[in-house]
Amino acid sequence: MLLAVLLGIAPTSFAQSTERALKAQTNQKPAATTDQGEWVIAAYLGGGRTASSILRISQPALNTDLVFEAVRFEGRSFDPPLYYGVRTSRFIRGFLGIEAEFIHLKVYSDPTQRVRVTGRHRGVGLEQELPLGQIVQEYSISHGLNLLLVNLVARARMLRSPNAPCGRLLLGARFGLGPTIPHTESTIEGERQQQYEWGRAVWQWSAGVELHVWRGLYALGEYKFTRTRQRGAIFAGFAESLLRAHHGIFGLSYHF
Repeated sequence: MLLAVLLGIAPTSFAQSTERALKAQTNQKPAATTDQGEWVIAAYLGGGRTASSILRISQPALNTDLVFEAVRFEGRSFDPPLYYGVRTSRFIRGFLGIEAEFIHLKVYSDPTQRVRVTGRHRGVGLEQELPLGQIVQEYSISHGLNLLLVNLVARARMLRSPNAPCGRLLLGARFGLGPTIPHTESTIEGERQQQYEWGRAVWQWSAGVELHVWRGLYALGEYKFTRTRQRGAIFAGFAESLLRAHHGIFGLSYHF
């Protein structure tokens, strides 16, 4: 009799234990990195290469308005102050997010390069090829073009696992817009001036990859393209140039 009762209870107890375990798994809270929301912070170094462009020097008080054609620019990304960037992202859904990004891009012109110049110089017409430094001894944005961007981000999460719920491999693309805070330095015919100022708008698009390293830590690599037309104050006027830059970056991101 006792044996029969025990045999009847055992299967019932086992079934109840199994049912409780299944319920516990079902009711378990999802990880922070699921589709319900995720934060990402990132920091990176890299390099920016700005394409050749027209440089316009306008000094109305001096009756000067000159256009220098095909001026070459250097980035000097690994010379102090370094090229760098930081950003913070919020993913509301696993594949779509919004972020704030700051990029410290630098631009230098070489005064020894020969360029074609046209326009009016102190009231006299000018059209010839000459060294840039004959008139513009310095034109640079060496303490940063300082791009402030709000980006829309789309990504694909691949090779997901319990140890990497976001995926061991992330492919991402972003498009962003925002203002700039350039620090323009200029020396025009011996007259030097430099200042921070509010610049014109910038836009970017980029594509990159992130590789899982440990827990929420990822290594990242990315290509960016940015475009902005800057107009900075100089002695008795302004300098204007279209700055189109190609960036290659590498760094770390942390997902939580």
